[in-house]
Amino acid sequence: MRSDFTSKWSAECLVRYFTNCLFFCQITIILLQMIDTLENQSDNVYAVVIGITKSSAFLVSTLKLLLIRFYRNPIEDLRHYITNGNVTSGDKGHDKLELRKFNEKSRILIFCIFGLTVIDTVFLSIPNSTTDVALRVPTNPESKPHISLAFRFFFISLLPLGFVPKFFCCMATIGTLLMGMRTNFTMLAHRYRSILKQPFVIDGTDWRRMDRELKETLAHHVQFWRHLKILKNLVGRSFFLVHIFSVLSIGALCYVCQGVGVDFLSLVIIATMAMFMLEYYLFCYFVDSLQDVADCLGDQIFEVCALMPYSKTNHSQYQGFKTALIIAWINTRHGLSMNCVGLFDISTFAFLHLLNIAYTVLTFLIQMSKLQTSD
Repeated sequence: MRSDFTSKWSAECLVRYFTNCLFFCQITIILLQMIDTLENQSDNVYAVVIGITKSSAFLVSTLKLLLIRFYRNPIEDLRHYITNGNVTSGDKGHDKLELRKFNEKSRILIFCIFGLTVIDTVFLSIPNSTTDVALRVPTNPESKPHISLAFRFFFISLLPLGFVPKFFCCMATIGTLLMGMRTNFTMLAHRYRSILKQPFVIDGTDWRRMDRELKETLAHHVQFWRHLKILKNLVGRSFFLVHIFSVLSIGALCYVCQGVGVDFLSLVIIATMAMFMLEYYLFCYFVDSLQDVADCLGDQIFEVCALMPYSKTNHSQYQGFKTALIIAWINTRHGLSMNCVGLFDISTFAFLHLLNIAYTVLTFLIQMSKLQTSD
């Protein structure tokens, strides 16, 4: 995704075109290799599993790019809402601190993806026979050496440069949005908390000021909820792609790893599995952290509602505030949960369930391999 940061690069268009062309060439080679494996090595379970996993990874990366492209306008609206200070807590020092934390965490996330790309590029640049076999490097004696070198450089050494940023595009984009919405949610919770400290709430001496404060706070709350609804839809659909791929790939890679034994390729496979599981876990963690702030905010709203003094002369205002706060409390406590297109709620419990499913896939492949060997 193009951003304000990358748009300032002098060679931004050149880098973008190069990585896109590289990714297109790599996915073409991967698909051709999978077709060849299914036609000529269908009896080799390990080769078939590796081929399908590689192809699935590139296809899922392509679907993630298309999803981000399709939701480009809503994503830009969410970015504008997060960065333009639409939600304030009334405490400039607190808001500045929260925004600084958000910017630091966002930069760390992006730098981690860049670092992972560089590390993978370095490791795959190291010549290794098992990696050559897994990625199908041409080893025919009749083939010219410079062809093998060019294939090794563009397809293996530069594989992370074309694949890793595309694979993590959803994580980088949606993870940043979730952290930004959490920051705004934290500011909103601080605003409710500051209302509790105001003397006009405790003794009910200034209903006009209370009316102004609560109306402004509830307006911020409604605006936040409107943008959160867009984000929930985006998170659910992107997490569906992450979930389906993780279910199929993690168990399959465990099967390949236990079959090849301990060597350089097994280390690469373990690192790849860790990368897939990290993406899944970060999605769950960001959603859970948003839910934690929602629980805290719900407590603050309930406390404001409970401590609000009753005034007979302002009975209608009192009833209106009570009703609005109770509705906000119910929505905050029960309306923030995000789900994977209606299949299940996204949380760290879903990550534990993923590990269970991956183990089931592993045992299934082992049983299939035993049946094939017995035949």
